[in-house]
Amino acid sequence: MTWTIRSVLAWAKGYLQDKGIDTPRLDAEVLLSHALGKERIQLYLDMDRPLSPDELAAYRVLLKRRSAREPVAYILGRKEFYSHTFQVNPDVLIPRSETEILVEKAVDLAPLDSAVFELGVGSGAVIISILLGRPDLVGFGNDTSRKTLATARENARIHGVSPRLHLFQGADFRALSEEFSIIVANPPYIALTDSGRLPADVVRFEPKGALFAGNDGLDVIREILAAVHRHLAPGGKLILETGYGQRHEVERMIRKNRKLAQLQWIRDLSGIDRAVIVERISG
Repeated sequence: MTWTIRSVLAWAKGYLQDKGIDTPRLDAEVLLSHALGKERIQLYLDMDRPLSPDELAAYRVLLKRRSAREPVAYILGRKEFYSHTFQVNPDVLIPRSETEILVEKAVDLAPLDSAVFELGVGSGAVIISILLGRPDLVGFGNDTSRKTLATARENARIHGVSPRLHLFQGADFRALSEEFSIIVANPPYIALTDSGRLPADVVRFEPKGALFAGNDGLDVIREILAAVHRHLAPGGKLILETGYGQRHEVERMIRKNRKLAQLQWIRDLSGIDRAVIVERISG
């Protein structure tokens, strides 16, 4: 039998569907375009092209990885975020579209020629996107993992912002000596008790330290809101991503810190209260 793009896609869709993959046709197309080194649109323009044995073998390897629930982004080694492409690997959390809220707000709110700090940079997608959107800004960021920082540095190099981005290994706000006009953070906020509800793709492959934060999911957010005022300039703002159903408790934490004032909640496209903007009170 001669395998064409059309026939192999039909087979791959059924194969992934049988394995319980939620988006079998999309994943089949994305992985085939990767195996062939073509854009997805080119598959539709050349549906009757036969595949060589080497191309089929390479595609089968990718399908087997996906059938084991390895995320497509890790298989490809890249992920689109805020209209840019970033390298990703199992050392970093895969950037999500809802996190683009942090970029949008930071780009809008950062004063001219100021510095922005990201707590826990991961792949660097957030802070790099901010710098790409605002060439006048300087970025700082940290992470606890040397491998994670290596990925962020490579992404900064690819996108040409390395001269404006200063990264260091560390946790929380330790080693910070200056105050920032904008701090952004997408901390781990999933409760350990909710791990069984997550897709296998997430639990098996993504770094647990970037996902889970204690029994209620708020351990890291609690630490951030207790200490962030020391590192914000007067009138400076924290843009903090949070999880589903956490608004009430997060607001309680903000009220507890008398150096902070809640400004705004931002909902994601699903209508979930996804991020809060907090201001350091002057004085």
